[in-house]
Amino acid sequence: MKIVAAGLGILLVLTTAFLQRPAAAADALMISVIAEDWGSVERLANERLAADPTDAIALHALGRMAIDGNVGSQPLRRKLLPQVQSCLALRPNDGLCQLAYGQILGVELESQGMLAALGSVDKVREAFEAAVAAAPADYDARESLVNFYLNAPGIVGGSMSKARRHAEEFARFDSSRAHLLSALVALHEDDPAKAENELSRLPESSGDADLNRLIANRWLAVGRAYLDQRRYDEAEAAFSRSLAGGAPSVAVKARQEIGEVLSSRSKKPSPVVGN
Repeated sequence: MKIVAAGLGILLVLTTAFLQRPAAAADALMISVIAEDWGSVERLANERLAADPTDAIALHALGRMAIDGNVGSQPLRRKLLPQVQSCLALRPNDGLCQLAYGQILGVELESQGMLAALGSVDKVREAFEAAVAAAPADYDARESLVNFYLNAPGIVGGSMSKARRHAEEFARFDSSRAHLLSALVALHEDDPAKAENELSRLPESSGDADLNRLIANRWLAVGRAYLDQRRYDEAEAAFSRSLAGGAPSVAVKARQEIGEVLSSRSKKPSPVVGN
């Protein structure tokens, strides 16, 4: 999903990535996030926060719900933000709370004017950088930071070279997800063929449900880039590949995009035949 901070061009593509830490990987709450079972996420997270108001996994899970394009809302984000800030006040080096803070604040910038938002952009970058420093192997944190570097103007910390470096460095922790980051960089460079080459190095299917879902999301983005270039065959092939392994919302979007490809093809002008 894409979140644009108005007037600043900050694009934070925040996929519902499954945390790479062993403790979070086995957490029932995060499994519900992966499944997009938002009713269970809300119930389980609130139960945990009633027992511990600074439960980082619960705050992060609610944060993912709050920024989701289908179920997220400004009231939920504004209610959650002070709780996340309380977590950071107690544990400033907590990577999950830093990540949740950066993601929620990034979305909230949408509702601000350019000048007002400028004062908060550094906080978003700093939160993502702190999240990566606290948990270098966390894909969600790394992807959020790479997206910030790719899309923020240089005056507020954007940097293509830093985005590339972080994508390459992540191979030390997870070579498969590093290809996803490199594909993200290629898409920002408007080079879907290069992004497709990165994705072609990944398995069609694996025992890692989250990896399958991330791959499906990236194929969706590749298909949209091809569609923008009116390369309909490549777009349809990419959308078809995104159908496998993705969350329900990904499959719905992929089918909609395939429909758009078919519609665009039907509207192609007929070649002019000479008299």
